[in-house]
Order: sequence, then C-alpha cells, then structure tokens
Amino acid sequence: MRIRNKLLLAITVPVGLLVLQIMLVNVFVRELQSAVNFISATHATIENSFVAEDLTARLRAEAKSLPSSFVVDRESGDQEIDRFQADFSELSTRLGSIRASASAQGSAEESIAALEKAFEDVQAEMERTSAVLKTDAPDMDTLLERAIFMDASLVTLSNALGALTRDLRVELQDAVDREREIHNRPVIAGIAIGGLTVFMLLVFTWLVVDRHFVARLSKLSKSMLAIARGDLRAHVPEPRGGDEIAEMAHALTVFRDTAVEVEENNLREVAKARQRLIDAIESIAEGFSLYDKDDRLVLCNRRYQDLVQPDTNEALRAGSRFEDVTRAAAQSGQIKEARDHEEDWIAERIARHENPSGPFLQKHADDRWIEVTEHKTSDGGTVAVYADITNQKQAEIALLQAKQRAEEANDLVSRKNAALEGLSSQLSKYLSPQIYSSIFSGKQTVEIASKRKKLSILFADIVGFTETADALESEELTSLLNRYLTEMSDIALRNGATIDKYIGDEIMMFFGDPETRGIRDDAVACVRTAVEMQMQGRRLEESWKEIGIEKPFRIRIGINTGYCTVGNFGSEDRMDYTIIGNEVNLAARLQTLAEPGGIAIAHETYSLVREVFTAHEAEPRIVKGYDKPIRNYSVELASTVTEANKEPISIDRNGLQVSINIEKMTPEERVSAVKDVQQLLSLIDPDTN
Repeated sequence: MRIRNKLLLAITVPVGLLVLQIMLVNVFVRELQSAVNFISATHATIENSFVAEDLTARLRAEAKSLPSSFVVDRESGDQEIDRFQADFSELSTRLGSIRASASAQGSAEESIAALEKAFEDVQAEMERTSAVLKTDAPDMDTLLERAIFMDASLVTLSNALGALTRDLRVELQDAVDREREIHNRPVIAGIAIGGLTVFMLLVFTWLVVDRHFVARLSKLSKSMLAIARGDLRAHVPEPRGGDEIAEMAHALTVFRDTAVEVEENNLREVAKARQRLIDAIESIAEGFSLYDKDDRLVLCNRRYQDLVQPDTNEALRAGSRFEDVTRAAAQSGQIKEARDHEEDWIAERIARHENPSGPFLQKHADDRWIEVTEHKTSDGGTVAVYADITNQKQAEIALLQAKQRAEEANDLVSRKNAALEGLSSQLSKYLSPQIYSSIFSGKQTVEIASKRKKLSILFADIVGFTETADALESEELTSLLNRYLTEMSDIALRNGATIDKYIGDEIMMFFGDPETRGIRDDAVACVRTAVEMQMQGRRLEESWKEIGIEKPFRIRIGINTGYCTVGNFGSEDRMDYTIIGNEVNLAARLQTLAEPGGIAIAHETYSLVREVFTAHEAEPRIVKGYDKPIRNYSVELASTVTEANKEPISIDRNGLQVSINIEKMTPEERVSAVKDVQQLLSLIDPDTN
C-alpha cells in the first residue's frame, strides 16, 4: 500500500470522530431548540389559561346579575346580555388558543379533554339561557334557574382551567429540567470525542508515523550516510512492502551494489594504471621520484637510484626518508658540491626540497651534469625529475665559446662597417644621390653597361666666370662658387634631377634616369629646375652686390630632350655613370645660345612643356657639330615663373617637409607666406639675411 493511502486511512478515524461530534452537536441543538419552543409555547398557554380563568370569573359575576337586570329594566338587561356574550366570545377565543397550543405540543391531554367538556357545557347553558332571555316576559324563577346552571357550568370550566394550569406548570418544569440537561450534553460529548480524537492521533503517530515511517526512514538515512562516507558494505534495510520507502530502500540497495561493482572495477583499473605508470616511469631516461607530505618515498624508478646511490644494487624501498637518501648520496662522493662541506650541502638540499623554486643543476662525478626539477603536489608531496643534461651542458659551453668568438668577430665587423659607412658617406659626396641610392640598395650593379632612354638634359654655365674669378681672391671665389653650386644642386635634387657632373662653373644634369616620372613630366621638371635656378641666381646676384662684388654671376641654361645612352662608362678600375649621345651635345650647344640669365630649349622639349611654360621661338642658328640651323626657343622667365607657380610644389626629404600651392592663396595669404618662408630661411641659414 502506498504511503499516501496509509496516511489517508489513518486520518479517516479522527476525521470520522470529528464528523460524529458535529452530528451529535446538531442533534443536541435540535433537541434544545425543541425544548425551548415547548417552554415558550407552554408559557403562552399558561398565560391564556390565566386570562381564561379571569374571563370565567367575570362571566360568573355577569351570570349572577342577569335576573335582577331583566326584572328592573329590560333595556339594562339587554346590555348585560351583550357584555356577557362579548366576554363569552373572548373566552371561546382564548380556549381555542389553549386547545391548539396543547394539541400541537401533545401536553395535558386529559386536562384539555376535561376543559373541552366543561366549555361545551357552558356553551350549552349559554344557548339555553339566550333562548330564555329572548322571550318577551321571562319569569324570575326561570332566570334564577338559568343563572344557577350557568354559574355551575362556569365553576366546572374554572376548575378545568385550574387543573390544566397545574398540569402545564408540571410539564413546564419538566421541560426546563430537560433543557438544562440537553444544554450540558454537547459539552460532555465534545470533551469525550475530543479526548478520543487526541488519543487516536497519538496512537496513529506512535503506530503509523513513528514505528512505520520514522523508524524506517531513520534506518534508511543511516544507511545512506554510511554509503555517502564511502562505506559501501553498510547494511541497507530490506525493501518490505510496496510503498515509497520500500522503493527507496530497493533503489539504495541497487545503488550500493552498483557502487561496489564500480569500486571493484576502479580498483582493478587503478592497479593496472599504477602498473602502467610504474612501467612508464621505468622506461623514461630521466630519474623520477615521488615523496609524500612527510618526505617519505612513495615511488621512484631505477634511473633515480642510479643517480643518487650508484654504488649499491639494493633497491630503494618505499617509505625511505628523503634526508636519509640525500645523506647517502652525499656520502657516496657522487655530488661534487657536497665534498668537503657535506652537512651544509645536505641542509641546503633539504631546504630546496621543502620549498621548490625551479630547476637547478648538480655536478656529479665524471663531469656529469644533472638538472633537478621539483614541484609540490596538491596533497603536500614532492615530485622530482632528474635529467642528465651533460651533452646539452657541453654543447652549451661550446656554444658560449662560439658566441664569444662570434661577438669578437661581430665587433671587428662593426668597426669595419663603421669605417666603411664613414667612407661611404664621404664617397656619396662624389656621386649623385640617385646613383648612390640605387647602387647601395642593390637596384643597380657597378659594372660597365648602358641602355637607351629618352631623357631631358640641362646644361647651366656662368657667363664671364673667368673674368670674375680673376678679380677675386681664391678663398672668396671658392666660397661664392660653392654656395652657387650648392644652391643650384638643391634645386636640381628637389625636382628629381640626376646631377651628372660639375665642370668648373658648369653643371650638367638630366631627368628620367634612374628614376622617371614619364617623358613629359621629366621635361616639365627639367624646365622648372631651370626657371628656379635663374630665379635663385637673381637672388644670389642681389646678395653678392651687397657684399661688394661688382660683376655678379649670371647664368645661361640650355635644355634638350631626346634619346641618349645612359650607364656606366670607363674602365674596370674607374667608371662614371653618365650619358652620351648627340642629344647631349645639342643641349650643351643650346646653353651657348642662351642669353645671360636666359633659358634656351630645343624644339622637342618645347613640344612637351608648351602647355606649362611660355616660350618664343628664337632665330634658328648653326652650332658647332651641326650642319643645319637648330630651332630653339627662349623661355619667358617672368610669365614662366607665374605659370610654374600655379602647380603645387612639394618638398619631402629627411628633416624638411614643405608644400606650397600658390593657386589657392589670396594676395594677403601670399604676403604672409613670404614672411613665413623668410623666417624659415633665417632658421635654416642665419647668414641668409
């Protein structure tokens, strides 16, 4: 039976007792109500009886006065009869109520019967008397006779009412006593049934809850706690019955048996795993040891014993203390650090073992190096691995020696590289930056080779340089010429020119190799360079006039565009990166045709730059080396400068970044920009002002 059904069955008894108590109380309440109703009705009947007795006494008096009233005055006699009849009607009504109430309660039946008989007699006498009084001249004797008979019947009625009243009083007293008795019955029944209910609950608690449920659950709980603590052999109560506790006991039994089976399987697997672990530990090349939290040996392999006690064939036993093993190792002479200060080394080794802080080395006899790595386990034990790193140590020593030799070699190479860098920096002064960069970056090889490319070539020469040079001191001439060449070279390099060479006061450069922007852009950059050189030349003239040079340098420039042979020319021992060809010669001849401070360009160049620069065709002229007149154009410097300035100018090199777009500037902004540029010039070269 299920626990729920047992509980419902056990609770049925006290619930039934409670229902019985309610039913008994209901019965008692009904009896009490009936008694109260009876008492109330009896009171009313007694009250009516008293009233009827009063009416009877009044009728007797009226009956006695009827004869004299008729004799004296007929009219007065009629009034007496009317009053008599009225009182008789009221008496009849009261008696009717008494009979109805008594009949409903079934009380005083004999008295009621006597009362009804007496009332019938009174009623009969009343009819006979009324018949006599209705005659025209009733005699006195008849009236007296009727009065006597009427009084006698009324006396009988009065006696019957008295008897009824006495009977009703007796019944009323019985009813009151019964009401009191009924009033106490619910209390007695409640106490009795309540006590019985409590007793039944106590019996239920002891028999069902305590002995049947609590005792079984307590035993089952003890078994569960024992199994939870790991006692898989704990007794489990037999699953008796078919309720939930029995099912729990059965489930716990199955669980225990399964756990026992799993434990046995686990023990077998652990034993197998332990053996595999021992076999694996024995197979590794390193020494392995495991000590418990009390520093007693739990497990080790043969390699560990060979390292700590190599001179004995007796195997280390489980339970050996770490201090004893360490002392035996120190006394064997295998540990070089332990020689001559054995106790200190043992104390230090034990301290390391108790507080591992990472791998450390031990140097053993016959130059062997052992790396010891120890770690603490979660249960406070210590696991250690002893690795023979003699080969690695020897390789490390060899590597350190090789590293030292390499560092010495690197130091020597660094010194030589520093010397080469200094020499390279000095040699770069003799090469164009583009050529220098391409050679040292590996883009171009240093070998005799050439190629054909369409280039724009520029020649610039100082007019009357010889006469001016003769008038100056050598130091002054050197300063002026170097400043001139520096200023012109900066302009050329800024526009991407490759400076070929300086020939005294003459500068030769070309655009389009080793880097090119395209034939047209190379030509535009070449003419722009010429324009900027002329403008800078004019500024130099002004500054030179201020220091007293009467005949400043004036520049004439020639430009041509055409196919040239460009590359390394010379011998295996010395070569130049330069250009040769007819177009180069023509550029040099055009330079001689230019006016001082002017720019002469060939027709090929003009066709490429005419949309950017303004130039007018000069008279064709025959130059040295050419049979036909050469068409040439003179660049209008003022308009060219204006047109050139319309394009944005950008300078970006190490330590200098400048971007100017004249086209977007207002006149006020241009004035401000001039001031900014002058300030920058004063910062770069304080001698500029």
